[in-house]
Amino acid sequence: MSRATVVACGLALLACLPGTASGQDTLTIFGSGSSAFETPPVASAGVGTATCTLNRVTSEIACTARIHNIVDLTVAHLHVGGPGVAGPVLMNIPNLPARSSDDFVLSWTWTPADLTLRPAQGVLKIADVFEACASGNCYLNFHTTGNPAGEIRINLCPGDTRASNSFYQINACAPSR
Repeated sequence: MSRATVVACGLALLACLPGTASGQDTLTIFGSGSSAFETPPVASAGVGTATCTLNRVTSEIACTARIHNIVDLTVAHLHVGGPGVAGPVLMNIPNLPARSSDDFVLSWTWTPADLTLRPAQGVLKIADVFEACASGNCYLNFHTTGNPAGEIRINLCPGDTRASNSFYQINACAPSR
C-alpha cells in the first residue's frame, strides 16, 4: 500500500470521528431578499444576499452579506421565523456601517455570547439557532430610518436557492417540509 493511500485512508477515518470538523459539523445556508419579503412588505429598492456557515464544533456562525440600494441603515439582526413570519431578534449584526446608504459588503461571526435567548420560541442555546436556520426558519433583517421595522429581509435556507434567479439572484426561500 502506498504512503498516499495510507494518508488518504487516515484522513477519511479522521473525518468520521465525533468532534472533528467534517461536512456533518458545518452547514452553509444562503439567502436573498428585498423589501417585498418584509412582513408586511414595504416599498424600497433595497436588496441583499447573504451566506452563513454554521459550525457545530466551534459553536459559531460566520456570515457575509451584500446589501444594495439601502438608505440610512440603522440596525440589523438575525431573527427566528420562517418566510412570511415576523419573529424576534436572536443576534445583532456587529460592526454594522450605521447611517450607510447605497451598497456595502459586511462579514462577521457570532458566538454563543451574542445570542439573546427566546424561550417562547424554543431558543435556549446556539444549537437551537442552528436547528432553526438549518430548517429555513431564520432570516436577516436590515432596518433603516425610513423603515424602522425592517427594509430588507433575507430568508436564510440550506442549499443555494439563488440559482433559480440568475439575474440579481433574489429568490425567497421556500423550504420543503
